[in-house]
Amino acid sequence: MMRRLWAILCITAIALVSVRPARTMPADVQVRRDVDLFHSFGRYLREKLVHGREVVFDRPLVQFFQRASTQGEWFKHVLKGLEGYFPFDPNLSGQLSLFFSALVEGTWFEPQNNGTCECCDPSNPLYAYHVHIGMTGNAGEVVISYNTQEKPPQSCLYVAEEHTSNQTKFCTEDVRTTSLGSGLSPFLCTGWSGYASHVKVNGLQPGKRYTYTIPGSPGNVSYTFMAPYGNTTKTTKLAYFTDIGTKGGEPVINTLLSRLDDFDYMIMPGDQSYCDGYHGCFDAYMKLIQPLAAQKPYMVATGNHEGPWNFSYVRTNFYFPVSESGAAPDALWYSFDEGPIHFVMMNYENYFDYPDGEWSMTQPAPISTYPGQIEWLRRDLEAFAKRREHDPSLWLIMMAHRPLTCNVTDKSCNHFGPILEQDVFPLMYEYKADMYWCGHVHAYERVSPINNVTRELCSDCVRDNATLYYKPPYPVQIMNGIAGRAVADNDYFTPGVSYPPFVAQHYSSINYPYGGYALVSVDNNVLNFTLYNTSGAVLDHFRIEK
Repeated sequence: MMRRLWAILCITAIALVSVRPARTMPADVQVRRDVDLFHSFGRYLREKLVHGREVVFDRPLVQFFQRASTQGEWFKHVLKGLEGYFPFDPNLSGQLSLFFSALVEGTWFEPQNNGTCECCDPSNPLYAYHVHIGMTGNAGEVVISYNTQEKPPQSCLYVAEEHTSNQTKFCTEDVRTTSLGSGLSPFLCTGWSGYASHVKVNGLQPGKRYTYTIPGSPGNVSYTFMAPYGNTTKTTKLAYFTDIGTKGGEPVINTLLSRLDDFDYMIMPGDQSYCDGYHGCFDAYMKLIQPLAAQKPYMVATGNHEGPWNFSYVRTNFYFPVSESGAAPDALWYSFDEGPIHFVMMNYENYFDYPDGEWSMTQPAPISTYPGQIEWLRRDLEAFAKRREHDPSLWLIMMAHRPLTCNVTDKSCNHFGPILEQDVFPLMYEYKADMYWCGHVHAYERVSPINNVTRELCSDCVRDNATLYYKPPYPVQIMNGIAGRAVADNDYFTPGVSYPPFVAQHYSSINYPYGGYALVSVDNNVLNFTLYNTSGAVLDHFRIEK
């Protein structure tokens, strides 16, 4: 039944998105038409179910959404129209809520493809879309990635020092496309067409600014960026956020665009867009973040929401520096250096014993489950340890999408965290990781350095009301999953509840139209970490001194 239902969902939603009225239509007419479409959708779905079973949700759908904008109001009307058709069924409510999450995140932006799962503009098949920069860990080297509807005869671009015209041509043979696999169709469409080019640009002077131009029709695409330092400097500054939606992530993206001088690159350990296999929605997210990611390197890890169709969108559209860091070609884990920090991206996401296969979201498993990951991780950390013997001021920040130690009443903290940390904590202790970054739970929590076995706080290293960690022997853990979703989240932390003494700071989810992000800077032996709300408020601040 579930497969049959999902086919109906996909077929019906394609028609729904395709006929959605233009934004120039009067708002009241648009609301009525959207409600009518969803009413028809609900009636059709209910009529087609086997034995007349109703598809239902575990709470009124309108409670999933909190909106202030005009577009938010029309979707509230749509959801009210759906409520009568969908009471409660625990077997179906979770999957349908994912469907509507992707729908509301992505269709706000009406991407060029209008839901047909063409990545770009068929009328301009060689124009560059979804442009973003990645780093390899090497000084003066970046990878510039972009999509085109058709495969270019040559995937090339031109780079010049800023404000000069002496261009150098860089080309690549790393041009990827993807098949969405077998089984059920992904959300809202039956295929994805397009090509992703990944052009490596090297030989640049670290810290110098350059302009790159991607030729195409009807015009060229140009952005300016700063060549990364690799490990050639003792300072660095970055933005760190996790769990960022498409519509829901717009406030964080816009805020970071207004603060470009405050960071040089971005770290995002999983769950970008909340599109769950709907590639047209993922394209909408990349279109939204392009003005930011096309000029500031954007380094990502994989989370459960990137999982559908075997991480196909991430694997196709992002360049992971696996060869540069000694990982396997298809690995979802890698490492890189920037400034004095060695970043290690790990992966916990899998489909093992997962009944619906690769079309759905993933569940976590320890890193030792994945062939080659823990062996690679030990080699990588051993190589870093030898470097740090000669330079103790180097920093080690390890991360993955999911938390290890957290204090929310949730299976991510109560069940999965203790399982995942069995592999990771011994290595973090042995190789003296300074921090562990994650998200997944849509809340913020800072865990002071603790022994993961005894759960004892490093009382000697915690100073100034936990705003300073002085030479901590264990890593500071940050769960920062508040970058913003359009779907309203839970209040994870209960006011008045007493949490363990190692919980230095915590916040429940920050719902649209706000979001949270961190700015991190390192200067030799000192790391400063500040968490902001997009309203401008400082939510947390601390520093670590080595």
